[in-house]
Amino acid sequence: MLHAMQFFMTKSVTLLRDSFEDVLNSLPRPTEFEYSYNPNLRLVSIQMKHMMCFLIRETYLDVLEELEKELRLKEPTLWAPTFCCIMILCMCAEMVQTTTDLRVVNALDDKAKSTSGLDKNGNSPSRDGSIDVCRKLDDLPIASATSIFHLIYRTNKLRDGSKREESFNPIRDGLDTVREAQLGQDVEEFVRRIHVVVSNHREYIYCR
Repeated sequence: MLHAMQFFMTKSVTLLRDSFEDVLNSLPRPTEFEYSYNPNLRLVSIQMKHMMCFLIRETYLDVLEELEKELRLKEPTLWAPTFCCIMILCMCAEMVQTTTDLRVVNALDDKAKSTSGLDKNGNSPSRDGSIDVCRKLDDLPIASATSIFHLIYRTNKLRDGSKREESFNPIRDGLDTVREAQLGQDVEEFVRRIHVVVSNHREYIYCR
């Protein structure tokens, strides 16, 4: 759900005239004026994005609180859902990074066309600012979540290249680890599919 909501925020909303009344009835009306029978569809789109932004913030809080509870339990049976949750959070962060950089690029294009050197909002956009936002997402929330996950399940290797004692990493150690931990057929299939994806894209992964 969170990934779908974040994906929605990266797209432009297109409303059909036949359905805009249903959308209007589900959105709060401005207090200063009433909608006419021919409302500004761009304004309705902005309202929808605003409401989705509010829902995303609430959903992030719920997801992070639940993730914290599961990580505290340190149960091998929770390895798969916590791994998937962190992966989804990484995908959402990447969408935010892409959207942020795209908006800055568009703003720089507006700035280049403007005689005042400012964009259409009167701002002076900078690509360095976009890069800084992207790096903060990598270095703070995402890095923290992944490091905590590795610490709890001890999935990372030591600096000398050796493995941690009693580490738990089914993706690294294979399907036998899933069977020994009795995680079930679903997790076994999940790990198997990851191995297939890695095998099919091995050259690209190594290049990256």
